Amino acid sequence: MRSIVVVLAAVLTASPLVAQQADTDPTMALRRSFEEVSGWASRAAEMVPAEKYSFRPVETVRTFGQLVGHLADSFNYYCAVAGGKTVEWSDAIEKGVTDKAELIERLKQALATCTAPYTSGGKFRALVDNVGHTSIHYGNIVTYMRVMGMTPPSS
Repeated sequence: MRSIVVVLAAVLTASPLVAQQADTDPTMALRRSFEEVSGWASRAAEMVPAEKYSFRPVETVRTFGQLVGHLADSFNYYCAVAGGKTVEWSDAIEKGVTDKAELIERLKQALATCTAPYTSGGKFRALVDNVGHTSIHYGNIVTYMRVMGMTPPSS
């Protein structure tokens, strides 16, 4: 896992989008990367109609709504860890909330908790893990949206 973190940090800090600030502040690079991918995920959550939140391509994967809930749960976890708190993973939102409006509200609340660690130099590994995890699941969201006949926000 450590090598993945080092590689991801190197890739993120080499990005042209953040190259100038990354020269002196890799946390800034992570923040900008997180803002980009979490922004796409948030816009996708807004774009997908409520009746599609129960969509899943096959029975063995999460519904679209569960993906949104999973991201909210992950933001709560990774950003708490990055902020120095000792917490355990909880999938309470993913497993307990199905309504689009409530999921979007929970996602917004979770994103708000991520501001401090990305701006005040939170624990670097948790910040990297959060960007990587969010990117993986945004890829799922892109696939779901394409199958639904929609264009993802990053396109």
